[in-house]
Amino acid sequence: MPVAQTYKFNFKSRRITDESGNEIGRTKKQPSITVDLPVPSTDEVIAMLQAGGAEAVLLMTQIGDTIYQAARGQFDEIIEQFGDDDSKEVTADMLNYDQLSISYLANLPPSSRGVQAISDEEWQAFFEDYLAVMVAATGKTEDRIKNHINLFKKPQKAKANKEVLKVLVDQLDIYLASSGNLEDTGTCAVRTRDRFNKWISEPEKAANLDLL
Repeated sequence: MPVAQTYKFNFKSRRITDESGNEIGRTKKQPSITVDLPVPSTDEVIAMLQAGGAEAVLLMTQIGDTIYQAARGQFDEIIEQFGDDDSKEVTADMLNYDQLSISYLANLPPSSRGVQAISDEEWQAFFEDYLAVMVAATGKTEDRIKNHINLFKKPQKAKANKEVLKVLVDQLDIYLASSGNLEDTGTCAVRTRDRFNKWISEPEKAANLDLL
């Protein structure tokens, strides 16, 4: 029999636009709710896969989508590294296939397994909330907080400087502990923080002195 698994649903207010597409208001933000949903047991999943049919196709599709999202995340990071260089293009051989195995993905934190698309509107909401929250929480000027936001928008500028990355992670921790709008902005904040932590943990690349 399925096992009851608890999920929390967070909802966002939605834009109300006129015939020209201009925002004229927002819908009510619905309160979060917690729901127990029926999730197949391990034995049931094994039986479905062995039986084949539509259930097995659905399960394999979900696994494939997890791998696809992880690959998409790699490509997005590669494109960010290109910066403003229009001569570069992504190719399949740029992927790290070792990091696309189910074993590898299963041992990552859930937030790092795949990258669901975040809309421009969601990023903008995060930037605006970060500015308001951090000015109040840290006492720093708007200009200093805007410097953080500029690096969130173009993280490659900070990638090589681990001291800067550590400061930004600390600031994001303050934001995550201080904001009352994490249901709307938390995904952006956590994804940014996880990326910076990943870069901090990467070993320093040794310089090839033969080239000097």
